[in-house]
Amino acid sequence: MAVRKWTRLIAYGGLNFPLSTVGLPLAIYLAPFYSGEIGLPLAALGTAMLIARIFNFAIDPLVGSLSDRWRPAIGRRKVWVPLGTVTLAAGVWLLFNPPQGSTLVWFMLTLMLTYLGFVMTQLPYHAWGSELSTNYDERTGITAVRQFFNLAGLLSATLIPAIILTRKGATSADVLHAMSIAMIAGLAVFGALLFFLVPDTARHRPHVPIDWRRTARQLRRNGPYMRLLVVLLFGFAAETFRITITLFFARDVVGVPNFGVIYVLYFGAGLIALPFWRWLGGRIGKHRALAAAFIMVMVTNLLLLFVQAGQVALFTAMFVLKGSCFGALELLPSAMAADTADVDTAVSKQRRQGLLFAVYGMVVNLGQAVGQGLSLNLLAAIGFKAAGGNDAATVTAFRLLYCVLPSAVMLVPIWILWRYPLDAARHARFQRYVEARAIAPPIAP
Repeated sequence: MAVRKWTRLIAYGGLNFPLSTVGLPLAIYLAPFYSGEIGLPLAALGTAMLIARIFNFAIDPLVGSLSDRWRPAIGRRKVWVPLGTVTLAAGVWLLFNPPQGSTLVWFMLTLMLTYLGFVMTQLPYHAWGSELSTNYDERTGITAVRQFFNLAGLLSATLIPAIILTRKGATSADVLHAMSIAMIAGLAVFGALLFFLVPDTARHRPHVPIDWRRTARQLRRNGPYMRLLVVLLFGFAAETFRITITLFFARDVVGVPNFGVIYVLYFGAGLIALPFWRWLGGRIGKHRALAAAFIMVMVTNLLLLFVQAGQVALFTAMFVLKGSCFGALELLPSAMAADTADVDTAVSKQRRQGLLFAVYGMVVNLGQAVGQGLSLNLLAAIGFKAAGGNDAATVTAFRLLYCVLPSAVMLVPIWILWRYPLDAARHARFQRYVEARAIAPPIAP
């Protein structure tokens, strides 16, 4: 690969470095901070997170469609880089650094602003990546570079709480403040690199009004895409359920003294294993590699059921094994979605990756909303106390919720993936069909 092409590819993937750091505190540290330190009820936080995710769900198709159809001079994907990163930076600062006496309304509104900025940045960014190449394997490579920065960002984000929590008297507020500064700096640096070094590959085409009914029928005809959406819904619901309450599990069930260190190992394992998942996806197909990752996650979830209080080393080992699957769960679905976009092009005779990734994002958000809202509300239902001091019966009920429920849900995506119909050979046939009809292919960087 030419040096110039590598430079553009790295500049493209780099934005995922700060974007990946946003999700970690949202999923892990936000609920303990707002419940344990500010004093908001767990059930109310879970409901507020669900409402914010529903808002996120509603704006996904608007941003995706607009990024496909709006064609400013600087590029239909590129224009979203400054718009999205500035909005996201504002939301992160307000959400992670609330004033004294903040209410549930403050939490929900600033969380909505953060989600809005995230969608405005991530959705056009992912659609942009699917336009950098039309090749089945090259797309996995592009996604792998993006995922490398994703895992590197997560690994860096885990170092901040790991370091801060070693200080005497450090709190979640200190962690969130430091992370907000790091995120905003990362968005500025990597957003600028993407904006100035990567060309927007979309060609100008006449404005065509969207027939939403026809679009919905065409999407339903895309069998691989519809199956992938079901996988995303159940997979992200199960994983988000677990992730949202992991900090509580580590503290109250196992007795982990500094959970930040364990997450450094978790994402480090994910980063190291990323080349393996890319290799396995090429060897047995992306869908079966993803199924294998889900199986590993399900098994480790169930094994955590038998980890007792004080067995920090065993918990860490199981958690690191689970972390080695993290790259697969981020890399492979996105690469598969890019492949299904070619099926959509064959059906609709249009290039509309933005719309497909918008629906993709909607389903992911719906799964995450269900996972977040259900986990916190179920914890409240069993009488769990966010500030600690839970009795044995509550801890046992928590253990069952954390280990068994998400494992059962993961059976659904595993079954669908093992029967997934779009492999490299079938994708090549769709690609030849599209190329033979010259349906406005993107320009490789």
